[in-house]
Amino acid sequence: MPSQAELRRAAETGSPQALNQYGVRLRIDGRLEEAVEVLTPAAESGHQDATANLALTLLSLGRGEEAAVWFERNGPMGETMARRIRERPDDDDAPGSSGRPAH
Repeated sequence: MPSQAELRRAAETGSPQALNQYGVRLRIDGRLEEAVEVLTPAAESGHQDATANLALTLLSLGRGEEAAVWFERNGPMGETMARRIRERPDDDDAPGSSGRPAH
């Protein structure tokens, strides 16, 4: 895999593929907010992998509704993921979640 510096330089060209690759690298490195910034223009251009990667990154950040919107743009499988995100109870309502005692 190319170095992070090489991926960043490639992403600076604005290529959706390069933006996606750099965004994935940032995500792997735990730099989720930066990954969202990089993946968003690639996803907005219609790059399917970037759309899925952006949705997954948003989901990791706890931004479920935003993730669902991007999953919906990714075809039938993405629509299924969006539906599942919207149907699951909020983490705050889950038994044993922080701030709420388990019954």
